[in-house]
Amino acid sequence: MKKSEFITKLNSQLKNLTQKDVEKIVNIFFEKISKSLIESKRIEIRGFGSFRLKKSNARKARNPKTGESIYVNEKKGIHFKMGKTLTKIINNKNE
Repeated sequence: MKKSEFITKLNSQLKNLTQKDVEKIVNIFFEKISKSLIESKRIEIRGFGSFRLKKSNARKARNPKTGESIYVNEKKGIHFKMGKTLTKIINNKNE
C-alpha cells in the first residue's frame, strides 16, 4: 500500500477530519518514527510490532564472482518484529 492510499483509507474512516489533516497526522507519525530510529531509539506499537536500528559492522568479504577479497563498510538497517496481536491476525487470515 502506498502512503497516498493509506491516507485516503484513513480519511474515509475519519469523516470529521479533512484529507489535509489526515495527511499531516500521517506525516508527523512517520517523521517521529524516523527521528527516533536516527537517534537509535526503539519504537514499540503495542499489538502491531517494534522497530529498532540494526547495525552491521564493517568487514572483509569475498566477491563470489571473482573470489577477490573486498572491504564492506558498516551498514545500518531497520529490524521489525511483529507483535503478538498482528501475528495472530495474519496467521488466522491465511487459514
